Amino acid sequence: MLKAKKLKQLYVQSTSSSSDLVNIYKKKFFDEFPSTFKQLDELYGDDSDINHKPALLIDQAEQHIINLFNELKTINDTLYCRKIVSIAIGGHWDSDAVNYFQNGLIKKVLNNPALIVYILKGMSNGRIQSFWYFYFDGPHPRKQIAEPLQKIRFINNRIYDLMLKAQTEVLKDSKEL
Repeated sequence: MLKAKKLKQLYVQSTSSSSDLVNIYKKKFFDEFPSTFKQLDELYGDDSDINHKPALLIDQAEQHIINLFNELKTINDTLYCRKIVSIAIGGHWDSDAVNYFQNGLIKKVLNNPALIVYILKGMSNGRIQSFWYFYFDGPHPRKQIAEPLQKIRFINNRIYDLMLKAQTEVLKDSKEL
């Protein structure tokens, strides 16, 4: 697949080029990185499901996601957060690549909940709840709302209520209520 080849090439260029070119390659890597959960899963996803063809970049997932995508500092915060929100909608926790991505997303959300609210506020309730479902999903979902997320109630009550609803749904689905 052309996208996988391009991401491999851009990762190498982003991590081994001279300092004046690194930021250009990082921006190109960001632009080429998946924009939906389906694309993320197809390129980097776990291949433990027998019905799931092994992803083309599964062996590069840790490098590409943990070492580069989650650590990009050269991308405007709003652009970066729009992309991670877009990827999270419709997503579900899985080991390896999805987990790597989710860990980076959680860090970004906790560091800037107001920006996440700004991005989410124009979306439908279903999309907002889907984002939060992905945020809380996992093998051992968080039962407590982190302190930075508590502030969302004062920024946008609708988004806060949908966040709580998604968390309850994740806990119910995981039988952790």
